[in-house]
Amino acid sequence: MKLFDSYNTVINELLDIEHKKIACKLGFIASYNEKIAYNLLVKIIGMLDELSRVDNEKARKIVVTVSSVLWTYRSEEWEGLKDFLILILSRIGFPPSSIMIDESYDFKEYQFSALNSKLDEFYVTLHHLNHEILVGEEKFLITAFQKRVWDKLSNYKLLGISAPTSAGKSFIILLKVIETILHKGGNVIYIVPTLSLVAQVSADFNRMLKIYNLTQYTISTTFNSQEINHSRIYILTQEKAISAFSQSDEPYNNIRVLIVDEIQNLERVANENDQRAKTLYDTLIELRFTCKPDITIISGPRINGLKELGINIFNEIEAEDEETRDSPVASFTYSISKEGKAFYLKQYSVLLKEPKKLKINNDSIIIGYGRSQYPDEFVGYLSNFIKNLGSDARNIIFSPTTKQARKTAVKLAELSESKPISKSIESLVEYIKETVHDEYDMCKTIPKGIVYHHGKVPMHVRAVIERAIKDKMISNVACTTTLMQGVNLPAQNVILRNPDLAIKAKNGIKPKLTDYELANLRGRAGRLLKDFIGRTFILEEDSFEADEKQGELFPEAEKKILSGYGEKYNAFKYEIKEALKTNETITYKNREYSFLLTHIRQVILRHKEKSLQRLSAVGITLSAKDILETHEILKKLEINKEVCLKNRYWDPLDLNALFKMREKYFLPTSVSDQDIANSLMSILLEMNSNFPYYYDKYFSVSEKLLFSTCISATEWLSEKPLRVILESPYFDTPDKVDERISLLQNKISYGLPMLLKPIYDILNPKSMFLRFIEIGAYTPIARKMIELNIPRETAISLSSQYFSDFDDNVDNLEGKIISKLRQIINELDYWRKIQIEGII
Repeated sequence: MKLFDSYNTVINELLDIEHKKIACKLGFIASYNEKIAYNLLVKIIGMLDELSRVDNEKARKIVVTVSSVLWTYRSEEWEGLKDFLILILSRIGFPPSSIMIDESYDFKEYQFSALNSKLDEFYVTLHHLNHEILVGEEKFLITAFQKRVWDKLSNYKLLGISAPTSAGKSFIILLKVIETILHKGGNVIYIVPTLSLVAQVSADFNRMLKIYNLTQYTISTTFNSQEINHSRIYILTQEKAISAFSQSDEPYNNIRVLIVDEIQNLERVANENDQRAKTLYDTLIELRFTCKPDITIISGPRINGLKELGINIFNEIEAEDEETRDSPVASFTYSISKEGKAFYLKQYSVLLKEPKKLKINNDSIIIGYGRSQYPDEFVGYLSNFIKNLGSDARNIIFSPTTKQARKTAVKLAELSESKPISKSIESLVEYIKETVHDEYDMCKTIPKGIVYHHGKVPMHVRAVIERAIKDKMISNVACTTTLMQGVNLPAQNVILRNPDLAIKAKNGIKPKLTDYELANLRGRAGRLLKDFIGRTFILEEDSFEADEKQGELFPEAEKKILSGYGEKYNAFKYEIKEALKTNETITYKNREYSFLLTHIRQVILRHKEKSLQRLSAVGITLSAKDILETHEILKKLEINKEVCLKNRYWDPLDLNALFKMREKYFLPTSVSDQDIANSLMSILLEMNSNFPYYYDKYFSVSEKLLFSTCISATEWLSEKPLRVILESPYFDTPDKVDERISLLQNKISYGLPMLLKPIYDILNPKSMFLRFIEIGAYTPIARKMIELNIPRETAISLSSQYFSDFDDNVDNLEGKIISKLRQIINELDYWRKIQIEGII
């Protein structure tokens, strides 16, 4: 401790410079031109040399932060600084970070340019040898953390990986998968929470498969039981992963590696309203009992106890975890606070016991502090704030809602200066107009280098704007919490006003970002091999509350995830047992524990004598007698058992009731059926009347909008392009356009099939009609392309333009489609080309 205290003065002097430079840049203080003095430089060099030899987390954080600030504000005459920092960063286990310092680094040969000292070259080479791995014939330079992960993956069957967003855990996992299949073959399952991440991981794997010429492997983003004998890398959302168990009791075979990313999403598994967390958890439990991979990896940012979590879920004894708080990026949080009438810019860093505070002299530029609304005046202030960060800065601007993200982006674009528009930007705008709507707001913001990113953006638009951001065509992204689900978008700065997740309070309550969520959002600033420093700017510090346990305002928050249903079950154990005995169905009255009733009945129906083990694995402790009694009740159901098993989130008793009233439902089964919209509306009205709990859970469209929704569903499944669907005069405002896109992507393509699947399984189990609704296409070619994770709009466009005379009855349809796409790729514009590059 005395060692670190002895350097406090040096660290404070250097961080003072960073603090005042940023304050000056933002226009908060007068010009500040102070440079790092030579005597301070000498002290810093001595400190870095000493601390880089100390194997300690705090020492590494000091070395990374100080090296980053020193390099950022270096003087041109310090010729030897490059060599010194390459040595120092290599010594502490961050050789990839030193690559950013060496502008002449040879990426093909993994070779640094010559250093001035042969002795330094020897030491750097020695350190790099300890951080190099060989995958096949390719050599990779990795961090100390990545090397520890690599080594543990060779010695344990289950590994939990916890690290900051910028630590590079996804890359080392990718390399381990490639090494494994090179030596052993077999299949891979990689579970991620969002379609954007599916696309990102698919592209990463496709690139690596090409490097290693693993042509026998196909990346699958959906499960097809007819293709289980092929070599597959399944990259799936939890919904896609669990759907395989509706096709087979043991759908996945010969699995070498199972990866579950963003495992923190399990946290709300016992919350009755969080269906996605339950789906993820149930998927993992199914894989536990049916799949025996050589390696299982669970990963997420800043999570404690992943070894224990992995053992609880997978019952794997050979388990370990690897946790690091180290980041190759120096992180600063700057906040604006108000004391009386004065404003201050505070600097937070892991190196500081207390934040630094600097009075803002030019506080007239701060507008709207403490207000909940986003008037034009506030966005004007935000616009100037962003301009002051510099034209080269890449910024993420957090917004509380999807609507506000769009409105903020539009207003920022209006306030931005006009600049020459490149042909690439012109083509991007034209592409979005062509595939969405002439008046789509993003077409107004893109020419100003601004976009918005949220759950109501069409998937094909998300794909192209994410590429535009990576290509540095876009500087500013107004986003919601969608960005916290692992999407890798480069940004130096994250800007947020306050922790609110709503503009207005509802019932006196306004949801807010947790400390953990805020820490992950702040972790989006700065990326390995991209930036030395990541900065988060909080515009209204007073809207945040200090962490009660740590007493900190912006802690590097971590969490421990408890898996299973045990706590919730124990809270309602007597009600659940009584409900099982009395054949209680699912109603709003028992909604707090209804999902457990459904889960118990489904498990007993599916596994019979093995139910005790299955239920115990998730924390539900029923006696053998309880299980036997429930099984006897379930044996008397009139409905076919297979229908129940295909609809695991419907209670068997409710499914039985649906079966008894099946004659009330007249189902459309073909795209060519007459008056599909009216048929769908009749079915939905009947479902809402008889099963209101399920209707609200999966669909919840008001009766006022129901017919319009059914028309859109009909157009969606009939392969009408989104542009055509939105041509109706009704869609005359940006809000209406966004809401309909959200309706199509969520209520129609997900909620509607979930609601109607049971009645189709009862009356017409072979019908593909709901599948057409789910993916928005009915022809085999378009459907297969969408299953390959080509966004719907691009798939139906390619299908109509290039596959009109294509034989869709051929064997290996997937391979023939991929071959055709390879033939035509050079005929495509850039924006369509990037959407298929992940599979060809």
